[in-house]
Amino acid sequence: MSFPNPFDLGGKVALVTGSTHGIGAATARVLAQAGAHVVVSSRKPDECEKVAQALRDEGLSAEGHACHIGRMEDIEATSRHLARKHGGLDILVNNAVLSPWRTIDDTDPGLFTKTVEVNLRGYWFLSVEATKLMKPRGGGSIVNISSLSAWHPEKMLGLYGTLKTALLGMSRVFALEYGEFGIRANTVLPGVIDTRLAEAFDGKARERILRKTPIGRLGRPEEIGYAVLYLSSAAGAFVTGASLAADGGMSISMI
Repeated sequence: MSFPNPFDLGGKVALVTGSTHGIGAATARVLAQAGAHVVVSSRKPDECEKVAQALRDEGLSAEGHACHIGRMEDIEATSRHLARKHGGLDILVNNAVLSPWRTIDDTDPGLFTKTVEVNLRGYWFLSVEATKLMKPRGGGSIVNISSLSAWHPEKMLGLYGTLKTALLGMSRVFALEYGEFGIRANTVLPGVIDTRLAEAFDGKARERILRKTPIGRLGRPEEIGYAVLYLSSAAGAFVTGASLAADGGMSISMI
């Protein structure tokens, strides 16, 4: 006797932004391993193709497609590409991000505008384009990658945390407005994940992080991918407008 796999993404097309390294690359691999055709996307075409080729070498289905989500023309071109080549889209993972390390006083209008263009405007309008591609297919899933900083802000990351908080609201309004079309929108809030960014922590900082994390270790990039898989698959079909913390319990220890 066989049973359907609720995590099977066979026949689905997924676009993952910022997916040439770290959480994005791991998420692209997880979705591809679940059967999706993954569009690997970031600003640089050669890096996109390199990651896509690595996935293909593993027997997975993937392609590279460059898109700078801070540029409206790139968002529109990506939508046209998906419509022309794949006839639509099933899964969008908004992950590309700018992370300026600044005090509030040192956050000048130019940096503010540039960061908003990527971290909020880009997510918003790429999601709008995604809904147009998902409607004819009977629905789809949008997953916004936020951060634990949305709940617990940090000094020097004020603008980053502000915009990550905005994504919680964005997922909820998209869930409300597009639910009737079978489109779900959710947010994943990663804790401290073992990526290149985590290498910047010195010994004391890492010790402090581990002390605040009940599970007692940093997260692995693919573990964020698994959270995205849940929210993108039939397993999460009744979940929308939700905020899922994948943080090893850090959020409860910081209350």
